Amino acid sequence: MNTKSAFTGLTKIEKRSAGEVVRLGKVKFPFRPETGPKDPVAKLIEELVAQNLLMDALKMLALALPPREGVWWGCLAARDLLEPDAKTKALVAAEAWVFKPTQETKKALESFALDSEDADTMMCEAGFNVPLPDDEEAPTGPPHLPGLLVFSAQLQSFYAPELPEDINRQGQLLLGRGLDIAKGGNGQLAQESGGKTGEGVG
Repeated sequence: MNTKSAFTGLTKIEKRSAGEVVRLGKVKFPFRPETGPKDPVAKLIEELVAQNLLMDALKMLALALPPREGVWWGCLAARDLLEPDAKTKALVAAEAWVFKPTQETKKALESFALDSEDADTMMCEAGFNVPLPDDEEAPTGPPHLPGLLVFSAQLQSFYAPELPEDINRQGQLLLGRGLDIAKGGNGQLAQESGGKTGEGVG
């Protein structure tokens, strides 16, 4: 990862401050960050990566991303846990909501959201708890729930490999995907998509 450019152009999270996202997720760190509360959250994520606190960086990014982009990032993590080109019904439903967040696609998430132990069903619960303009009732979960579920999906993917070197490589892949999505990309990095990348989800 080219760290010089990795944290620039994160347009999807550029309006969010570090303090706002930390308060949203009630996040605590094992050190006192130099990034101030009013600084962009991207600066804090970069600082966490520099301190080798990858899990904290992934959590902050999951909380900072807009809901659709976050759920898409989680769907990519869920794919890591399946056979190539395989998709569960829950994953299909979650991805359908990402690309067309309507009452119809949201309703399709409900049954999976009630039993969310795996990354694919977690993304259904995340999408189901994102408020839509025409909701008749507000979501019952707290505002930071979708972000925490997205982070949980990243964790499941991170710990899926068996070898330490593979786990480290997976962590960098997850971060790279998230940063690409934050720039408006689709998270399909060159090393996993034959060198082709595409437009984002929104």
